[in-house]
Amino acid sequence: MPGGDGALTEAPEAHVNGDQNGGDQSGGGEKVSPTDMGRFFKLFDDRKLSLDVFTVVEDGRLDHRIKLEYPGIAGAYRRIQGDALSERPEIKEMPLQEAMVELLLRLSLQQTKGLPVPSMYLDQARAIARVARRVLSPEATVEDSAEATIRIYNVIASMPNVEVPEDEWTEEDMDEEETSEQDLESLLDQLQVEAGATQPSTDMDEQAYDSPPQVDYRGDFKPELSQLLTNLRLQQGQGQGDGQMDGQQLSKEMLEQLLADSAELDLDSESSQFDQELSSFVQNFMKEAGKGSPPDAGKGQGLIPHVDDEGYPIETSEPKTFVYDEWDFRAVDYRPRWCLVREKWLPEGDSQYFADTLKNHAKLVSQIRRQFEMMMPEQFRKTKHLPDGEDFDLDAVVESVIDKWAGGSPSEKVHWRRNKIERDVAVVFLLDMSASTAEAIDESHRVADSWDAPDDPVEYMAWLRTRRGETQRRSYKRIIDVEKESIVLLINALETIGDTYGIYGFSGYGRENVEYYIIKDLDEPFSERVKKRIDRITPLHATRMGPAIRHAISKLNKQDAHTKLLFLISDGRPQDRGYSREGVEKEYAVHDTKMALTEARRQNITPFALTVDKAGHDYLRTMCQDMGYEVLDDITDLPERLPMLYRKLTV
Repeated sequence: MPGGDGALTEAPEAHVNGDQNGGDQSGGGEKVSPTDMGRFFKLFDDRKLSLDVFTVVEDGRLDHRIKLEYPGIAGAYRRIQGDALSERPEIKEMPLQEAMVELLLRLSLQQTKGLPVPSMYLDQARAIARVARRVLSPEATVEDSAEATIRIYNVIASMPNVEVPEDEWTEEDMDEEETSEQDLESLLDQLQVEAGATQPSTDMDEQAYDSPPQVDYRGDFKPELSQLLTNLRLQQGQGQGDGQMDGQQLSKEMLEQLLADSAELDLDSESSQFDQELSSFVQNFMKEAGKGSPPDAGKGQGLIPHVDDEGYPIETSEPKTFVYDEWDFRAVDYRPRWCLVREKWLPEGDSQYFADTLKNHAKLVSQIRRQFEMMMPEQFRKTKHLPDGEDFDLDAVVESVIDKWAGGSPSEKVHWRRNKIERDVAVVFLLDMSASTAEAIDESHRVADSWDAPDDPVEYMAWLRTRRGETQRRSYKRIIDVEKESIVLLINALETIGDTYGIYGFSGYGRENVEYYIIKDLDEPFSERVKKRIDRITPLHATRMGPAIRHAISKLNKQDAHTKLLFLISDGRPQDRGYSREGVEKEYAVHDTKMALTEARRQNITPFALTVDKAGHDYLRTMCQDMGYEVLDDITDLPERLPMLYRKLTV
């Protein structure tokens, strides 16, 4: 989704009557929007108002995050925001609902002093500011923006959209301290109850809501249309037909209905040209969705070409970004400077997860620890038959005397010395954090894990909080959960033998955005912060293995160790946009990963791949060949098997 961190993963599977929401108007049944954003905006009576609130909240969150992640441009960014503020229209000349959206927009541009507010709606304005402020956090996601949208929408929608007399305005500061979640909920509930009792002293009729002017530097934000276009492209690229999404065959008529009901398409439904303009827009939309779709297999001559984004070598000057070549096995050559790796610290969560995992696996922890203690070297080892040393070697002295009596030449190497022996191992554990690791291990739970969200925004907000709580109390496990448990048990064991180790996760989307998350850096001591990061290991996006492996190699090359090991833990084959597409070509990504592993071995690094994909033998034979790999038939064996493999590879 443009402007966000990814798809709105907690959007409800809402079913709404077609005559109101663009479904089947012929009575053939209710239709579900083919996008998460579409289902989200269907929760609201006024879709234009909800879109404007979501746009402002999400833009404000992203502005804040950009300034945090790129402090070098923060000053210039603030100046741009100041210029945008100077061009905003006068709030006092707007109807009430539009004025409140404009107030929210100014807050997102960091204006907190002297904001015009209708005096009788001061509490509502402060509540809006408090909710909006909560998404200004480095940990906030697009889901948090969606929840804030529901809360703010409820406040603004309860107001009449009428002109407010000039003498009923006041100027207030909105930079007050944070409020607790409980106090904020109480305030919002109170405002909801009092909504009908507060009315401005005006005889003017209520007006239809209209959007305030957009902020130029933020561009035109159309999350629903962008997500629909992206989904159409992806579905076509996977060979599921023209516009077939989630089991729905989207005809041109259905697409017209969806776009006609969208608040993002600026067409006048009362205009005599509406049908013609809509039809033209749909044609262009479907044409755009078809751009870049792969050619039909078998057409043309020669081998199927690799389908990838057209592009050029990447140049970057951003901090913590690294550019790597990528191997094109069809050209038998590297694509120079083709992939951009962005190194990031994984955010911190709760260290209690680490302790709970050790407690829940107490018996296995004890077994693994005993195995690893056997790997600890003796502090001192005797080296015999030396010309000088700490003391005489009695056996060597006797042999020397016998040789002398026999008339031979006695050996002078009759001493021994104690040499201190230490392990000299550096290892990187590279953890697949792709979206597929969110799958439940037990198939039965995938069916039970369904959405049953209410349509009413207020009820949905309460349902969402309950849903998140249920997620935290999940009774079943996902692939990523087992991977996390394995890492906890392995760390607990590694700390007993003193090996140098680093733990990293990787995901991303596209060659220009391979995300490389630091869970524990190689030179970083184990600490509470590492424990907290493990808690935040979560499924993310795609799996472009080659660049992540090459970045891990660069880290291991900086270590002065006799034994270096690269341990890749994944749930399936490498796959990413323009990297490996089902039905077109799956070998490109496999061969690039194979070359990256080969590069590791050429630099005296031992690579080993461990996968929980039962079909892993199909591609691991090619990807690893004579290198080490293992396919786990039962993923629940991973916490026990991973430490055993490590012990086997390093003794």
